[in-house]
Amino acid sequence: MQLSGHITAPLSISRTLLGVVLAGGVAAIAYAFIRFGLPVGAAIAMLPAGLCILWLSMRNPAFSMLGMLVVNYFIMFLGREYLHGAPVGVILDAALFFNLAMVILQALVHRIEWRLAGTGLTLAAAIWMIYCVLELFNPQSISPKGWTMAIRSLAFYFFLVVVLTQLTMARYKYLKQMLAVWSVLTLLAVLKALVQKYAGFNAAENYWLFVEGGATTHIIYTGVRYFSLYSDAANFGAGMGLAMVVFSISALYYRNPWMKVYMLAVAAAACYGMLISGTRSALAVPFAGYAVFVMLSRNFRMVIAGIFLIIMAFCFLKFTTIGQGNSIIRRARSAFNTEDASFQVRLDNQARLRELMRGKPFGAGLGHGGGKAKVFAPNAPLSQIPTDSWFVMIWVETGIVGLLLHIGILLYVLGRGAWLVFFRLRNTQLRGFTAALTAGIAGVVVMSYANEVLGQIPTGAIIYMSMAFIFLAPRFDKELAEAEEAKHTVPARNRLAGKTATP
Repeated sequence: MQLSGHITAPLSISRTLLGVVLAGGVAAIAYAFIRFGLPVGAAIAMLPAGLCILWLSMRNPAFSMLGMLVVNYFIMFLGREYLHGAPVGVILDAALFFNLAMVILQALVHRIEWRLAGTGLTLAAAIWMIYCVLELFNPQSISPKGWTMAIRSLAFYFFLVVVLTQLTMARYKYLKQMLAVWSVLTLLAVLKALVQKYAGFNAAENYWLFVEGGATTHIIYTGVRYFSLYSDAANFGAGMGLAMVVFSISALYYRNPWMKVYMLAVAAAACYGMLISGTRSALAVPFAGYAVFVMLSRNFRMVIAGIFLIIMAFCFLKFTTIGQGNSIIRRARSAFNTEDASFQVRLDNQARLRELMRGKPFGAGLGHGGGKAKVFAPNAPLSQIPTDSWFVMIWVETGIVGLLLHIGILLYVLGRGAWLVFFRLRNTQLRGFTAALTAGIAGVVVMSYANEVLGQIPTGAIIYMSMAFIFLAPRFDKELAEAEEAKHTVPARNRLAGKTATP
């Protein structure tokens, strides 16, 4: 009884202390709201949550990388809804530097395996970043402001995301966690698009459409193009096409039947989101992605069936008029019309750019291509012509040298993924996930010929993280093999010990 009393007393003291702390915290938050207003009160109210996030991130930096993935997904939405006119890319900058700080703090306390980031992907990202940094000294550049605006999304994010992912998420479970978080974000994006479609646009979205001019490309004769949480419909279509490919293929390799059904449901939702985005070029993502997966499957029957289905889908859209009364099918079908007015305008723009790019092997300088350059170079000839394409933009801003380097890096990543799936990886599920990521990236790369989507928020960070997981796949394969070996070794030792102990 005496021992029980000693245990109860500290517990009651702890509860009392906790109650006092909570009451004091509530009082401090209430005082801040009353005395200083909403911004300060909200900041103090969020302080406990911030401290919890800091504690969890210091214990496990992979947690903060997943947090970066979530924050990255809502940046464009926050910019449109609450931070109108603000440089919202700073949010991703802050999230990445927070993760970098967590890694540095970890290095001060524990030994960090820096060699995890010593991959060909890191080297490729570093080479690209150095090339883009040297573009600051491009004699064709009119203003360093353009370089400052472009270097972050074009090079720094690529380098930081792949390095931080390899350093902090070098366990197989983190690949699965990333897919799980990404799947929830995909469903939220589709849900938001459904709200736009059936409940209408909110005040901030209407302002962007009808005041800032978004309606010219999003409310057109073929119907409304929905953009969800993304910056625009093209970005939304690319993100949903990527999710569709990755989750539908990943579903084939989950052992849990409920996860199979869930991933297929997410892929179906993403497919619907891609279609209502009205982005015709987004169809390139599943067409190219599934074609790559079929070639990586190493299954003759799947190759034949996959090629047949891809050809049938192409023929349905190209050579038939079935479903022409449906606006979604009608707009998707126009993607295969080479006489389309929009396509012809793009070709004309590229012809004009070819004339202006003569004698510029290193381009016009970062940020100096397309309409965005009008901010600091309103009268420059290149500012008057839309680039319309990620690769055309890279060509204009970094020249033919930069374009070849950039394409070479992308082909290297895709080639590495294909080689791992074909020859290196032994675990079936990991091989399937790696094939899914490789196929998804391939699809977005093909689509990027028609739209500037490859490095856009949030698609860019997801692509870069996926690249890092592809290069981590051999480590995951070794981890899974060792776990499987240990699982079989322990029972064998127990049986051997039992036989030895038998008299």
